[in-house]
Amino acid sequence: MRALRDQPTPEADNRLRVRTAELALLAQFMRHGSVASLAKAIAASSGRGMRAGDLIAAAGLDPSGADS
Repeated sequence: MRALRDQPTPEADNRLRVRTAELALLAQFMRHGSVASLAKAIAASSGRGMRAGDLIAAAGLDPSGADS
């Protein structure tokens, strides 16, 4: 079956969604200026008792250098 002209394929649509998510995350980071600041904002907005340090550790980042 042939795809309709100018219609994104499922793979292209998925790549677009991933790229959009990456750019949104980059925009968030640029607003916060540091990994620690972004982690604190995510933890605060989650409402599930998350801690910024736990998010940083889950990402595999060094907590002592997260603000550098």
